This record gives sequence, structure tokens and C-alpha cells, in this order.
Amino acid sequence: MKCLRRAFTLIELLVVIAIIAILIALLLPAVQQAREAARRSQCKNNLKQIGLAIHNYHDTHNIFPPGSLRVISSVGLSDYTNNGDTFADQAGLNWMCHILPYMDQAPLYNQIDVNQSLNHPNNQPIIRTELPGYKCPSDSFNRTALARSTYDNAAAAGTTPQWARGNYGGNLGKQANTRQVWTTFSSTQRGVFGFNTSARIADLVDGTSTTFAVWEIRAGVDGNDPRGTWSLGRHGASLVGGCDEVGDCHGINDNTNNGEDIHHCNNNGTVKMACHGNGDGQSTARSMHVGGVHGLLGDGSVRFVSDNVNFQVLRNTNSIAGFEVVGEL
Repeated sequence: MKCLRRAFTLIELLVVIAIIAILIALLLPAVQQAREAARRSQCKNNLKQIGLAIHNYHDTHNIFPPGSLRVISSVGLSDYTNNGDTFADQAGLNWMCHILPYMDQAPLYNQIDVNQSLNHPNNQPIIRTELPGYKCPSDSFNRTALARSTYDNAAAAGTTPQWARGNYGGNLGKQANTRQVWTTFSSTQRGVFGFNTSARIADLVDGTSTTFAVWEIRAGVDGNDPRGTWSLGRHGASLVGGCDEVGDCHGINDNTNNGEDIHHCNNNGTVKMACHGNGDGQSTARSMHVGGVHGLLGDGSVRFVSDNVNFQVLRNTNSIAGFEVVGEL
């Protein structure tokens, strides 16, 4: 007698497919969470390495690297002339350039032509270099270079520099302005880094364990958005400052369009990457992590600060000598 083998019915096959789909739906969030946890851990490690680098720089020079080196001129750029500004935005070395030798990037640092602006053709290979140690793996926008030539009046005619991105910004203080000389800025408002200078460890009288030196920041969302440009010493690019303009005061990591996906200063609307006025718009701590953002303290430790942190407490951690009582982060 012939034995017939029973085949799957269509209904049974559909049931199996449905079970597999449910299992995938259940497992996928766990896989995504595990991947984000790994990316967040890498971001934290990046900041720890940056912390070691700025402290090694301090050990060598007895001062932290300058936040931004600028040249004063009688003629300002178009971004500034509306306010009668007299700073020609000649992009000198910022703090992230200065610590390159301490980030195992001495060969790259040695290529910098210090007699020219970073926007000069001689320095194009440096500013277009992507450095994994300066990037948060959770922010996919850091793969898009900044393509603007207006950040330096010494740029070669007909060239558009490509500035590589990063995700970390030095703390300028509570209401800092990269166009204001650090030594004339109120001592109770200063941060670790300054314009043409910076602080020493001894200057952090509020305590190295309660003063943030470097914050995580968002990279720009298009080719004209300067945020997260690692070699450019400007607000939002490699420096973070105060929180006084529209779109900045909604928390440490506001996920609304007003707080995150702000484009360059030429965009219409009331909320934009500030090029005029106080200069600190949209240059606060931001991240693509769920629930908060990383910050590097003056003692080299890294904290993950919740989105729900009290805003005044957060402000107090950005001054080096504000003599405030810092609450719970």
C-alpha cells in the first residue's frame, strides 16, 4: 500500500509566516536598543578620550587649549556686517585642532599651515578629514560636510571648502559669545574655553567635578548648517554657549524642530542658527540619543544628563566661577 506524505496547507503556511513576523517584531526593538546602547557607549568613550587629550594638553602647556583663535580686522564678513561687527572670521586653530597630537593625530596636526587660515587651500586636507573620535555614531548627519566659503575672507577665489563634521563642543560659558574677548567676559559667566584664550584647572573654582568642559552636540542637517564642524571655532560648530535665543531654552535635548533640525542662518523664520546678535543661538548641548546627552566634566569623567534636568541647574554647570550651588543632574 502506497504511503502518501501530507503537505502544508495554505492556512498552515500563513500561520507559520505570521508567527515568524511576530517574533521579528518582538526582537527588532531589542536589537535596535542593543545597537543604540553600543553607539551610546562609543560616544561616551569618545568623550573620555577627548577628556584625556585636553588634560594632557593642560599638563604640557599649563592651560586648556584656546576655544577659538580669531583675527581682528577693520572689515567684517557679510554674516557680521549687519551688526557693525569688526571681526573678520579668519578661521584659526580651535581647541579640537590643538588637541590632535593628543588624539593620536600628530601627523594630521603637523600638516596644518599655521601661517594661513584653516580655510586656505593649504589646509583643505585637514578640515575635510573625518575623525571617528570626534563623531557620535548615533548622528547620521555627521557624514554631510559643511560646504561654505564665507567663513574666511582669506579663502581662495572660486573655492568652496569642505568642512568635516563632529559632535562635540567646548563649553564657552553661560552666555558666551565667540566674538567677545574671554578676558572681558564676566568671570561668573565664563566657561572652560574662550576666544583667543582659555582657563586653567585652578580657574575652575566651582569644582572640576561640577563644571562641564565639553558637551555633545548635533551635526548640521544640510551642507550650509555649520553645527558640528569640528575644526571651525564658532558657536554650534565646535563650541557651545549660552541659551538666550528662540529655540534654545526648551531643555537640554529638545526634539522639536525648533530645537534640533535648525538649518543655516539664511533660512527664513524666527528660529535659526544664529549668525548675528548674541551669537549663541542653537549652540547648546544636543544629541541623537534617547533621553539625554553626554557631557564631559572638568575632572575627565563623563555624565549622561537627562532631558528632564532642571534648566537652572544645567546653566550653573557651565560656568567655572559662578559660585552657584549645583543641584542634582
